[in-house]
Amino acid sequence: MIKDLAKVILTAKAAVDIIKEKLESKACDLVIQVNSFRDKVQNKTLDEPIQSKLKEKAKEELSHLISEVTHRAQMNELQIRGFIKDKLTELTNNSLLDSMELNDIRAEIAGLRAEIADLKSQVNPAKR
Repeated sequence: MIKDLAKVILTAKAAVDIIKEKLESKACDLVIQVNSFRDKVQNKTLDEPIQSKLKEKAKEELSHLISEVTHRAQMNELQIRGFIKDKLTELTNNSLLDSMELNDIRAEIAGLRAEIADLKSQVNPAKR
């Protein structure tokens, strides 16, 4: 369920990013195209060929937009997977180092206990 939610979030983020980029980069071009189309249409009535061309162009643009969103979502997913993998590796390495340090400390404690036991055994015969 979390994986599906993450895919939805990544796809939504990609869609927003792409739409934002499209609006920023193509706003002027779109205004010019709309004005030119409006000028052409004002003098003519819409007939079948123009409508079919418009529909085909809209389908083509929508298909292109969907493929861009899908690609961007996949890229976002790969980036997040890489980030998570790096963090897991870092955590694993840190925990490995921590366990090695703990083993060193345990060995040191065992050595100190052995020395204390040795010292006690040396002191006890002297008291008797």
